[in-house]
Amino acid sequence: MLFFNPKPKNIALLCAIIFFCLSLLTPQCFGEVLNGQAYYDAVRKQLSQAEKTITVVMYFIILEPKGKGVINDLVNDLIQAKQRGVMVKVILENSKLKENRLAYQLLRKQGVAVNFDTAEALLHTKAVVIDDRYVFIGSANWSRAAIQDNYEINNFIDSTQDAAVLNQYISSIQLQDRNVLLPITSGITIPQDFLLSAKFGPQLLKAQADKQFDLYLLLTKIIQDTNQSELKINYDSLAISMGYTPLKNLGKYRDQHNYFYDRIHRLLIKLKRYGLINYQKNIVSLKPAKSSKQIIIPFEYWEYDYPVKLSMRAKYLYLICLQESARSSRYPFWFRSQKHLAKIYHISDTTISLGLQELEKKRIIQINRDKLNPDNFRDRLANVYQMLELPQDI
Repeated sequence: MLFFNPKPKNIALLCAIIFFCLSLLTPQCFGEVLNGQAYYDAVRKQLSQAEKTITVVMYFIILEPKGKGVINDLVNDLIQAKQRGVMVKVILENSKLKENRLAYQLLRKQGVAVNFDTAEALLHTKAVVIDDRYVFIGSANWSRAAIQDNYEINNFIDSTQDAAVLNQYISSIQLQDRNVLLPITSGITIPQDFLLSAKFGPQLLKAQADKQFDLYLLLTKIIQDTNQSELKINYDSLAISMGYTPLKNLGKYRDQHNYFYDRIHRLLIKLKRYGLINYQKNIVSLKPAKSSKQIIIPFEYWEYDYPVKLSMRAKYLYLICLQESARSSRYPFWFRSQKHLAKIYHISDTTISLGLQELEKKRIIQINRDKLNPDNFRDRLANVYQMLELPQDI
């Protein structure tokens, strides 16, 4: 029978053996606290050495507009990793569109998988996982201030176990799978006064003056396309552009030209009475606006035949959506209560509700509604509206 003598030397040897065996069974873990320049240097080093995967989850990534800066360097490291075959994934907080815009657009342009989370929850994580092993997690966003100015604390961990736990958590984040950051488009501009002044657009809407509304936008488009301050009216071509077709039975009209002239002339007279245009002797010019601020209507509005495909209230609410999203710091998202919209734009709640519903149904906007709870209906948050790319097939 063997007998183990528990002398101090033997106990020390036994403990060493047990510790060694446990170390073979337990994943190795190394941790280091980093901040400022040390954090920046360590992240860049690991990004440059990444072989398989990089996952970045950030509340926001703020690039310097001129293309140079510490965060630009980090984002360029991600792009270079993607170019050498590393699978790179970036997730950003959807409520920080203004801050994330440049980084999102650059990464997307370079083919990096970059997504915003949904509005269901706030993404406040600041983490990087590399090759399912190296983890950076802490308080620092990717911004110049976080690296160079703020008091931030970050942990650098070498642990496959911690990386696996964090990756599993990241995989549970709900993502928006499309490009949510529409470019601020080019197109035709109309003055904001048209919507904000009670005597212009709201009067056309209340009078259900669909044709006058369409003609005003079309005249604006033609004048801007031709870069003229005045337009000599070709009644026949303008009538055809407005959707009028030749009559099979002319009735009281001498000829087709006389019919087309009558249709367009009547509309121009009404627009003149509304104070939107100058019109005399076949010449039209737009009345100058009091405000220099403009609404941009994309060219696709006419290319996809939206003047025919939408009701007047939907067309009018589309202009309001363009106005609201353009002024929003979260473009193309915006939010404002319908009661407030009605007050600003001098139109009824019903018109706003029905117009927005039609735009949503036609996939022109997306409406994110707060969860309906009968117990706190009065506390329900305002809807969040998102402009979508204009669909061609509505």
